Amino acid sequence: MVAASQIAPDDVICDAPAYCVCTFEEWRKRVCASCFSLASGRLTVRCPNCEHAFYCSEQCRTRHRIEGSVGSAPHGRVCAALRRFAPLRKYGKSTANVLRLLLEALACRADATDAADAADTADGLFDALVHHPPHWSQPKEAQEWARVSAAFRTLLSRCDWWHAPPPSDDELFALVSRLDSNIFGCFVRDDGAIFGHACYLQAATFNHSCEPNCVAMRGVARMRIVAQEAVAAGEPLTISYIDANRPVHARRKDLSDHYHFTCDCPRCTAEATNGAVRTKLTYGGGGALRRDAAGKDAPRRGGVASPLPKAPPPPAAATKPTRPWFEALA
Repeated sequence: MVAASQIAPDDVICDAPAYCVCTFEEWRKRVCASCFSLASGRLTVRCPNCEHAFYCSEQCRTRHRIEGSVGSAPHGRVCAALRRFAPLRKYGKSTANVLRLLLEALACRADATDAADAADTADGLFDALVHHPPHWSQPKEAQEWARVSAAFRTLLSRCDWWHAPPPSDDELFALVSRLDSNIFGCFVRDDGAIFGHACYLQAATFNHSCEPNCVAMRGVARMRIVAQEAVAAGEPLTISYIDANRPVHARRKDLSDHYHFTCDCPRCTAEATNGAVRTKLTYGGGGALRRDAAGKDAPRRGGVASPLPKAPPPPAAATKPTRPWFEALA
């Protein structure tokens, strides 16, 4: 994604609706499956058939079963499959969560019936997402994926909207990889507590940088991309997929584990070359991007680098508060 024209700080570049949304297994009993509101305790209203979806009210339960919500298909479409979802949980929370999200995505795709126009729809954008072939380090990993695929195909066979041939192991891996490489966390609070993940197709076209010129403002229903500095026409537009304030080795590990690439941006290269130098990004008023550095002789406490020095206050002319590397939408 590159800028087609000059972009000013704080310009909204993208306001992407959620393509699919799913609550994590460990949060599903506290987050309403319809309005995604967070309860202080366990929700008491739930689907009586699958007992997988929980709601804050009977109104939300009824509406979700018939109409669905943003990024979530009508529950009636997936209820029968969710009744047989338990066997997939034994393969770990991460696998169960992404397969649960894939089920929502496939149910939402079921409405697209005109294949000729698919390239112009959200489904066409999803099919164009980058995915990665499997790289099994041991034969047992491929065998386990075959078992996971078989269990998921059993789920699809229970869905009356699934009319295509059952996906092969490789086809299913490609679908999962598209999601796994392009999903973002949904935030409950400003402190970054994550209750689920979502795929925002337009936002997925932005590349990563550890010194991004844009910031992602994340909500459940949509993701808004806002410029943090002036961007010239033809310049790449970037966001941070991860917490860019972490040390370089932690950032690279996160990107390798979740997005399957190694970041060689100038910031990562400089920090990796001189490991004692760590930088911290803060966003000042008016979109000004600042970087602070801790020098080689920074004091250490208990073997861990002491907190980095705080960023200087924004210029007097700035009126907007400092932003973190992400921002939660109201």
